[in-house]
Amino acid sequence: MKNLRASLFVTLAVMIGFAISQPAMAQTSTWEQIDKTGKIRVGFIPNRAPYQWVDGGKVKGFIDTMTKDFVGKLGEKLGHPVALEYVETTNQTTILDLQANRIDVYIPLTVTEERRAAVDMFEPLYLMPVVAFNRKGFDPGKDWSNYNKPATTISVVMGTTDELAAKKRLTGASIRALKSTSEAVLEVQAGKSDAVVMGLLLGLIGVKNNPNLGDITLLQPVEAPPSGGGTRKDGDGRFLRFMQDWATAYQAGGGATTAIYDAMKEAGLEVEKIPAGVKF
Repeated sequence: MKNLRASLFVTLAVMIGFAISQPAMAQTSTWEQIDKTGKIRVGFIPNRAPYQWVDGGKVKGFIDTMTKDFVGKLGEKLGHPVALEYVETTNQTTILDLQANRIDVYIPLTVTEERRAAVDMFEPLYLMPVVAFNRKGFDPGKDWSNYNKPATTISVVMGTTDELAAKKRLTGASIRALKSTSEAVLEVQAGKSDAVVMGLLLGLIGVKNNPNLGDITLLQPVEAPPSGGGTRKDGDGRFLRFMQDWATAYQAGGGATTAIYDAMKEAGLEVEKIPAGVKF
């Protein structure tokens, strides 16, 4: 009886292990899936100008420009056209959507170790420098050290890489973490903070309707977290290698900078306010 129980236990364990492993073994790689279906599903978050937005039924923005570039090159690599399908996602569900094979790729994702562990990342596609948007009359200098004073109050958006940069560089200043870009900008406009520290692009969006803010300072030394994209870990790697090769060449060739500037202008952002020396 003891031997029978042991035999049954082993058989049951093997059956459970086989059942668990079957979906993973049977799942088609991203490369094969795109090749077979002739389409690629790209994550899309609407109303995020200049990243991506819809105007007159047409998708616009620098993410759309980048996406159409790599989709065209992917079709050339596969030897047949690849149809682009945008699938709506959210900031909160993007990683889950990639893991669940609901979308094949998503741009942009700021590179973090947590994201690298969850999905395969290709990067950098572009860099987003951290800047200070000062209140009018406040101009301490260009170095992080100029802002790192006990009497200086800095607002940041909580949960962002910009917040991490500010906390690393401004240990002597008072930092106020707010839930959104608009809240952080309003802190400065209301005089509760001396400056808001955030990525240049989000900052320009936040101050678009707040002309009462002062100058933009490209903080030195430059902090510019890399942004790239993600795809699911499929155990194959061909699609990841294609996307990494594309991202490297696209940034090196100036494609990212051109796409970002063009989208910023189309979205009505004041590109003339961008400090000299900014590189994407």
